[in-house]
Amino acid sequence: MGRNGRSPHDASLHVMSLVLLMGAVGFCQSDEQDTDLPVFKRNYSVLNFIDVNTYKEIDCSAENYVDIIWYKDGIRYPFGWDEDKLQSMGISLDSQNQTLTLRRAEMITEGNYTCVVSNQNGAIRRDLELRVSANEWIHEPILAFDNHCGERITHIGSNITFTCKFFVGPNGDEAVASWYYEERSQHEGKESQHPQGGHHHHLEWIYMRELNYTRYEVPKLWMDGKLLVISLDIFNVTEPALGTYVVMVTNGIEPAAYHRITLSSCHHLGNFSSKAVGIICCRKYHSLRTAPLV
Repeated sequence: MGRNGRSPHDASLHVMSLVLLMGAVGFCQSDEQDTDLPVFKRNYSVLNFIDVNTYKEIDCSAENYVDIIWYKDGIRYPFGWDEDKLQSMGISLDSQNQTLTLRRAEMITEGNYTCVVSNQNGAIRRDLELRVSANEWIHEPILAFDNHCGERITHIGSNITFTCKFFVGPNGDEAVASWYYEERSQHEGKESQHPQGGHHHHLEWIYMRELNYTRYEVPKLWMDGKLLVISLDIFNVTEPALGTYVVMVTNGIEPAAYHRITLSSCHHLGNFSSKAVGIICCRKYHSLRTAPLV
């Protein structure tokens, strides 16, 4: 207790009340003075819903400001949590305090967030209520649309990367993904169970393919919120590397998800009488399908 009988907590609340009062006063100033106050750059929603373990950014970017202070349920950042707790939940502020990032939202992150933006002329504030749902993900992986996970056209000798994203739910650490090449000849391999296309060709694990000049690499999986991101790098594309690739993803809930991608060469789009015609067609096809030429 202080000399005046108030606890440090009471003093903290008193300071916050003064700051928020500045915000209220700032809104009541004349039009002439308002031009000297900070200005928010973007609109926002006062009520936000997210699922547990998902990613969220709360924006408070502004112009003509000196300081930005954040509060959660009336408690100033770091909201009463120590550094270990902040790191475990992935809570951080950017270098200018304009964006609050929640990398893996938990039920404890639910609440009312306030940012107070001030300069020498006054302050403005932004209030946001964040609600976190504890519903568990009960679905098999779902493919998220991405231009880099579709049919691609390239040149022999080039390098290309497929990148696919799947919604796998909050338990991303348990998700498993693999790349296969769809063999149309009948030899030993893994039979495809994917429903697309209706064909049951054999799938050969990408690491089992032995090509003289083409090299495959599969970068490490990583999570973007509930999205599992998986890539396949193909270096020095050769004729045997053309064809259909299949990515398989499972999150422990059946069935697994399969997605087929076709890799074509510019000179294999049809029967062309000359190399020049094939290149022209490839360019036209690229402009129609927005498939990047690499």
